[in-house]
Formats: sequence, structure tokens, C-alpha cells
Amino acid sequence: MAEDDTYVRAKLTEINGALTRMTEMLNKMIEVMTRTTGLDEKISDLALAVAANSEKLDELMGAVQTMSAKAAAAASSARPTSSVEEKAKVSSLSSLLDTLDSQIRDGMIASDLADKIRETATLFEERGGSSNLVVKMQRWVRILKTYGRVDPINPADISKLRDDIKSWQKELSKSR
Repeated sequence: MAEDDTYVRAKLTEINGALTRMTEMLNKMIEVMTRTTGLDEKISDLALAVAANSEKLDELMGAVQTMSAKAAAAASSARPTSSVEEKAKVSSLSSLLDTLDSQIRDGMIASDLADKIRETATLFEERGGSSNLVVKMQRWVRILKTYGRVDPINPADISKLRDDIKSWQKELSKSR
């Protein structure tokens, strides 16, 4: 009988150790779940903030377009431009697009290209380019911002961008 008691005690000790380990594992799992839930809440808060910032950005873009359209209208009404000046302006804007097209290469880093397009859009706007084309350029900047900071650009997106630049050049040449 003493042998049976020793066996039962050993088994109970073994079961007690297993229960202790299982309790520790459950506590760790609860801690992980708590942290995961906290992260999910933070991610949803960030998503809301991004959406709000996107809306504000769209509003600001609309305000800038309105202001640039008013400024262009005021400048054109202040003094009439001659056809030579208009052709020089279009030529200058066309050279900006040509420069941008030559700077695009396969495997380019998205953040670098976004910066180049942003700079070109700024110059384009400063030189009196169409606000419609500036908006299209800024759309590409937003698209490229969806990539990671050091991610190479998908070749299909580069091809689409080149096609858009060609259509921008056509649109610009129509204004001649």
C-alpha cells in the first residue's frame, strides 16, 4: 500500500507541475492578447488620423488650385501675353516634363522619384503651368508615397508614369 501511495503522490506532483506550467503559459497568452488588442486600437486610431489628414490635404489642394487659378487669371488680365511669350512658357514647361521623363529609371527608389515629381510640379506651378497637370503630378506623388521609404518601384507603375508623362506633354502641346 505504501508503494501505491508513493506512486499516487508522484503522479499528483507531476500533475501539479503541469498545471503550474499551463497557468504560466495562459498568463503569457493573456498578456500577448492584451498587447495585441492595444496595438489594434492604436492602428485604428492611426488609420483615422491618416484619413483625416488625407481629407485636409485634399481640401488644401483644392484651396491651392483655386488660389493658383485666381492668380493666373489676375496675371493674364493684368497684361496680355504675346504668342512668343506663351510659346516660350510652354517650351519651358515641356522641358521640365522631358527632364522628369529622363530621370525615371527602372528599379528607382519610390521616395526619390516622389521628391523629383514634387519638385517638377512646384516648378511647373511657379512657371504658370496648368493646375490640372500639377494635380496629376501630385497624384503620382501620393501614389509613390504608398511604397515604403526604400522600396523600388514596380516596373508596371514606372510604365504607367511614363505614359502619363507622354499624355501630359500632349496636353501641354495642345495649349500652344
